[in-house]
This record gives sequence, structure tokens and C-alpha cells, in this order.
Amino acid sequence: MATHFIDIISPHYQDLIERCERRKISVNLDIQNLTVPICDDDHVRLERFLSAEIKRALKNCKAGDKITISESDDDNYIRISIKNSGAETLTTTEKEKLIAAGYEVRARFGYDTIITLKLEK
Repeated sequence: MATHFIDIISPHYQDLIERCERRKISVNLDIQNLTVPICDDDHVRLERFLSAEIKRALKNCKAGDKITISESDDDNYIRISIKNSGAETLTTTEKEKLIAAGYEVRARFGYDTIITLKLEK
């Protein structure tokens, strides 16, 4: 049985809001479909992704920065991204590890860092 995206992201989002409020970091949610189903096999993978990448975003951000959680889906894939505007960027080793783990990574010094998990429907 599949779980809806909203059921997985809600606790992560609530925790993120509280943590960012104290640190004066903006939080954006850019969700196309909160009710998109996540199959049981991907549920754990998504939980791990959200925990790790929200933690990374918080570590990289300071007051005035922004963290965005986004979701988009089409006929074949669900894409969940964590974007942060922190000044720190990923090291080459970090980027390589994330890419080897199957994530899409966009990170350049002076630009936002975006890490995306792509799930098949």
C-alpha cells in the first residue's frame, strides 16, 4: 500500500519550520501534488533523503538564507528536491557521493545548492 507524500513530508516540514524560525532562515514549500502516492519501497528512501538533506541545508544556512522543499511529478517520475541558498557549497567529494547514490546535484559556489531524489512512479 502506498503512502501519500503529505504524510511523509509533514513531520519533516513542521520540524524545519521550528528550527528555521529560531535561526531566521526562510522556508518555502513548492509542492505540485501533496497527495502523490509514494510506494512502500520508496518510503524509507524518501525519509532518509529528507532527513539527510534538510540537515545538510540547515548546516549550510545562516540567518537570511532560504531553504525550499519542492516536489514535481509527471507520468513517469516524482522529483523531490531540497534547495538552500547558503554560502557553503558541496565539496567535490560530497557531490560525487551524492551522484553515486543516485541523486541529481546542482551546486556551484555563489549559487543555490539543489539535491534531488528522483523516484519512479
